[in-house]
Amino acid sequence: MILKKPIINNLVLLVFIIVLFLLNLYSETLFYRPCSYHQWRQTDCLSITKNYYEEGMHFFQPKIHFQYPNEGKAVSEFPILNYTVAVLWKIFGEHEFIYRLLEYLILLCAMFFLYNTIIRFYESVWMALFSASVVLTSPLIAYYGLNFIVDVPAFSIGLMSFCFGLKFYRTTKLSYFYWALGLGTLAVLMKASALMGLSILVLCSLIDILNLNALFGIHKLFSKKVLPLIFIFISAVLIAGWYSYALYYNGYDNNHVFLLTILPIWDMSGEDFISSLKQLFNTWFPLFLNRPMFFLFISLVIFVAANFRRLDAFLKVAFLGSALFFVTYLLVFFWVFNVHDYYLINLMFFPAITLICLAHILSQSEYGFVNSSFTKIFVVFLVVFNSLHAAAIYRLRMVEKDPLVSWYPFISKEEIDLEGYLAWVYSNDIKRIENIKPVLREHGIKREDKIVSIPDGSFDISLYFMDQKGYTINRDHLINDTTVADRFFYRNIKYVVLSDTTLKKERAFRRIQYKLEPFFVYNNQVQVFKVKQGL
Repeated sequence: MILKKPIINNLVLLVFIIVLFLLNLYSETLFYRPCSYHQWRQTDCLSITKNYYEEGMHFFQPKIHFQYPNEGKAVSEFPILNYTVAVLWKIFGEHEFIYRLLEYLILLCAMFFLYNTIIRFYESVWMALFSASVVLTSPLIAYYGLNFIVDVPAFSIGLMSFCFGLKFYRTTKLSYFYWALGLGTLAVLMKASALMGLSILVLCSLIDILNLNALFGIHKLFSKKVLPLIFIFISAVLIAGWYSYALYYNGYDNNHVFLLTILPIWDMSGEDFISSLKQLFNTWFPLFLNRPMFFLFISLVIFVAANFRRLDAFLKVAFLGSALFFVTYLLVFFWVFNVHDYYLINLMFFPAITLICLAHILSQSEYGFVNSSFTKIFVVFLVVFNSLHAAAIYRLRMVEKDPLVSWYPFISKEEIDLEGYLAWVYSNDIKRIENIKPVLREHGIKREDKIVSIPDGSFDISLYFMDQKGYTINRDHLINDTTVADRFFYRNIKYVVLSDTTLKKERAFRRIQYKLEPFFVYNNQVQVFKVKQGL
């Protein structure tokens, strides 16, 4: 069924989004500072934005607060998002929530594109709503959709590229091709793994340009082929040019801040493979899609594969391509799944494509169960369950002692205990310095005065909060390497910030203590030392 007025159709999705916004407590967490899972990567992104904002808007010279080894020069993805936020900060003031809000709005744009594409071509509001809801209620998307990491915006722009590509294939209207190509290029520039929208468009376009239509069953797309081919070439040059520049700018990945290569399964030891495999299936896949939804997704993949001949050529390429990408990507980045969940975000393209293919099959088939009361009740139940589950997982990560988490039956005690432990660890180190920046300035410490922050296992978490250039030493390194602190005194540091004063008893710290003089203590917890000159 499709409602006659497009504005009413879109109102259905808007109401659903508002419900999710309230259920996830986004109205509160929108204003949170970077926190919880992968705070490390969040502050890396914010650090680039902050340095744009403070040190001149030099687009091709992104920097982070961490200074080793190339004075903070580091980049991976095309920093258009960081730069845009820095511009918005210049206009509206420096507010971190602007970053979160911009990412979320990009995600919502993609959901409206997906929703309206399904309604336009397959005339099914409930299928369109269900498809958008699957993405929005993925616990992974729910968490990273209102965040500081570029993966969700890159996925969203890639999905919009695919929707334009599908419109181009259906209508052969050339403006849709250029929109799809432009958005697809931007998505890949922002994140190399967000390549599916662009890849499907380019592959189908090249089939037509090379006159291979009959072989692949693709109808004629272009009346004039030179200009589209030129723009495809420009897209390839831009992507290759950016990542070549990123490698050069980073010293060919010598700074080890951002990953610009692969970490494949065939380079892993047996022990590491088992560890990543357990983490992937026990922890990350249930965040990608909750367990019942994941099994339904696999069932839908089988259903689409069984009805593959009913798909048009564009969707055949999309389904096969996204399935192949899903498997290949897991293999070439298998090592990262020991610790990184957000690497799965761009794999959400496969469920999205599968749902579009499902809508196509159902629109051209006489399946009696599709519009039955049982099916509609089942879909409503699934959407409600997915929404509650995603909200509970999100609140578990973001909100301390949340009432939904306390009664929700599908979160284990082990998960709750782990979150509590991680929050306790964080409160004993980094949380103590989140608001220390004004105090540092009151004591005459400038942002360009290099410091060493102890303990901090990341590149930028503590340095970003303090807005200080410098270096970090993690707890284990300080405890296990007695000379680790000595080496930083050759890098012109001026201050040492110790957020856990119990570490003063460690030998590595005692070795440098004669070079330091106490400067001030913050909140009876954080001790700041000034480096003595002339030693």
